[in-house]
Order: sequence, then structure tokens, then C-alpha cells
Amino acid sequence: MNIDFPELIWLDEQHDVSLDELIELSGLTQQELRHLVESGALIPNKLADDDWRFNSHCVVSVRTLSRLKQDFELEPNAFALTLVFLERIRKLELQLRDLDQTQKT
Repeated sequence: MNIDFPELIWLDEQHDVSLDELIELSGLTQQELRHLVESGALIPNKLADDDWRFNSHCVVSVRTLSRLKQDFELEPNAFALTLVFLERIRKLELQLRDLDQTQKT
């Protein structure tokens, strides 16, 4: 069995990704990502003119959005709402995991 991991990166809260890295990792275009930032659905850590940096945790949600875009032919106007829902689900899953861990101790 040959397993290839060409897009393997370490995702943690301390690691940031640039706009170019997010474009490469997500499969979305620069215009689509800029639209997400302008709509407030995707918030960069650093909002300089051409040097946007994002928490690496957003990579998972943005990649999921890209897959949903392809699978369901999402319109660009639906991107922001879909990303907000994906991030909300991710946060709720983290809270649920924390509660589960608390109950086990």
C-alpha cells in the first residue's frame, strides 16, 4: 500500500497560513477567499494590505467548503453562510468533546 500525503501540514493554533497557502490548500480562488473575508465569514489574524494571515484551523472548514462547492455547485453568495455554519459545527464539536472529557474524569 502506497500512501501519499502531498498536502500534509501540521494544524495548530500557533501556526498561521498565508492567503497564498490557503488558496493552494483549499482549492478556492483568491476572489472567493477575498469575498469570504469581505463578508466577515473568514477573519484573518493579520489584515495588512496584501499579507493576510489566517489561523490554521480555518483550513479544514475552507477545504470542506471547497468540496461542498464542487459537489453541490454552490453559488458564491452561499459561501459565507456555509462557512459560518461549518465553523459553528466545528466549535460545537470541540465543546462537546471537552464536555465528554470532563464527564470522564
